[in-house]
Amino acid sequence: MKQLVKGSAPDFFTKFITHKQPKSWEDMGPIRQELREHILTEQRDLCAYTEVYLSGGDSCHIDHYHTRNLFPEETFSYDNMLVSCNSEIFGAKYKDKQIKEKADYEDLINPLEEDPADYLEFTFTGDVVAVDTSTKGEKTISVFNLNEKSLVERRKIAALNLASMMDSFTEEDMVGAIGEFETMIRQLYREVKEESNSIDGSPV
Repeated sequence: MKQLVKGSAPDFFTKFITHKQPKSWEDMGPIRQELREHILTEQRDLCAYTEVYLSGGDSCHIDHYHTRNLFPEETFSYDNMLVSCNSEIFGAKYKDKQIKEKADYEDLINPLEEDPADYLEFTFTGDVVAVDTSTKGEKTISVFNLNEKSLVERRKIAALNLASMMDSFTEEDMVGAIGEFETMIRQLYREVKEESNSIDGSPV
């Protein structure tokens, strides 16, 4: 999970809301695909919560961070819309099954408002752990099921690729080459470089 910076709502979205005045999310049908692709581009084709690569189309959907049933007033709030993978066992769809009341959002990381790196960190085993066992980190891992087995294995493979290639590539090269899990790649790359510089006696 990485901190996300959203731009202004796209013109086609604001014009649709103004002219059509939709009453429910289903009324957005004509532009939902275009809106999804716009948000996905903002997220650099990565799932907002797991950072797996998304190819668009059926691989993902628009998620309302604050669920529509609990926060109907945020249904058409652009700042409440993220794109997530379509997995039922981790990410947004898993989150929505855990959230039962507004209080469930307490101590849950909102990547639109804060930096998840303050609460979450990654290991070369593919696991994500809470920084200093923080409550917010632990709850976020649980609610989004970020340590689901297949997701951990996928991150582990990416971390191993990083370890085998990083001597020949810059941080930006590695982010581009691996193509997903950007936060993990950057964190582990910097940790290894700092450790290497420390051992060599070079300035960190």
